[in-house]
Amino acid sequence: MTWTYNQGILLSGLSGLYKFTGDEELIEIAQKLIDSVLNSYLVPSDNSILVESCDPFRTCNQDQWMFKGIFFQHLGYFLEDITEVGDLDVLTQKSLVQKYSNFIEANACAVWDIARQKDGKVGNWWDGPAGEDIRRQVSVETHGSGIGAVLCVVRVLGLLNELEVREGCLED
Repeated sequence: MTWTYNQGILLSGLSGLYKFTGDEELIEIAQKLIDSVLNSYLVPSDNSILVESCDPFRTCNQDQWMFKGIFFQHLGYFLEDITEVGDLDVLTQKSLVQKYSNFIEANACAVWDIARQKDGKVGNWWDGPAGEDIRRQVSVETHGSGIGAVLCVVRVLGLLNELEVREGCLED
C-alpha cells in the first residue's frame, strides 16, 4: 500500500539535502517522485484530486485522515525551499512551482467545494461527490488535512507572485 505522507516527507528531505549540497539531481528525483504520485492510483481521476485508497470506502483511520494534508504541507515546503536557494535561476524556480500549481489548486478547491459540508466541517474524501449524503469521515484530523492543502495553495500563490517580481527585476 502506498500512502501519500511517505512521498511528502521525502520531498522535504530532498529539498533539505539540496539546500545543503546544491546537488540539482535531488530536485530531479523530487520531481520524479511528485510525477509518480500524480500518475498513480492516488490520483484516480482526470481532475487531479489526491485520494487515499481508504477514502471512498470509509475505512481510513485517524492517522490516514491526515496523510493527504501531510503530503501537501511537505510539497509546499519543497517548493518554498527550491525558491530560496540561489543556485537555480528564477525561470527554473518559477517553472517548477508552476508545474505543480494546478494540482495544488485543484486539491485546495476540492477541499473547499467538495469535502466541506454545509456546517463547515471538512471530510476525508476530497474527490467524492459533493454533499453530505456521502457521509465522509469527519474529525479534527480531516480538518487538519484540508487545511494543509489550503495552506499549500496559499504558499504556492505567494511563491508565484514573488517569482514574478524577481523575474521582472531581472528584466529591468
